Amino acid sequence: MKPTPKLVLPIVWLGINSTLIAVTLVLLISTTISGNRVQQTRGYSIFSAKPLVLGFSTAQISQADSRAAMLNSVFEKYQCPLTGFGDVFVTEADANDIPFWLVAAVSFQESNCGKKTPEVAGQESYNAWGWGVWGDNVKTFANWQEGIEVVSKYMATKFHSQGVIDPCEIMKTYTPPSNGSWCNGVNFFSDVIKNYKSPDNV
Repeated sequence: MKPTPKLVLPIVWLGINSTLIAVTLVLLISTTISGNRVQQTRGYSIFSAKPLVLGFSTAQISQADSRAAMLNSVFEKYQCPLTGFGDVFVTEADANDIPFWLVAAVSFQESNCGKKTPEVAGQESYNAWGWGVWGDNVKTFANWQEGIEVVSKYMATKFHSQGVIDPCEIMKTYTPPSNGSWCNGVNFFSDVIKNYKSPDNV
């Protein structure tokens, strides 16, 4: 039985609407799935960017290594017993928030970078900084590393943490009898260290 002409138009209209509704539903579902994929992709992208932080840490480590290498190169050039302890100077300087060159420069001024240290009963004092030395009193350390650690902490707590950072101001407490030659020497060797260039970079 054929539908009457009056029923054809509503049937066609209903068919078109049903098709539009179906297409709309398919598009909505597809968009939702795509959105989830984008969110997942974005989440992965954020996670995958984290190695950049590791790169920053590596850069910081490289910077510390370069300062240690610089110190060791200067020590080696001057044939210092402290050669090879550059990493200890840098580690202690960073831990105590003082310049990496300070304790090394003091060692140059006080003992020719460890070549002229006082002895106690014929034994090496490992005191390249004149720290705790007056008259016959000599402060001794078990080794170079202990000396670096103790003097670095002293420079931090006694001077730098109090805002005293100029070697000439440090001199007034550290070695009051000096006529200025102490801070001049420390400043000179700080410049030698900070401006050192390896033969390959000259």
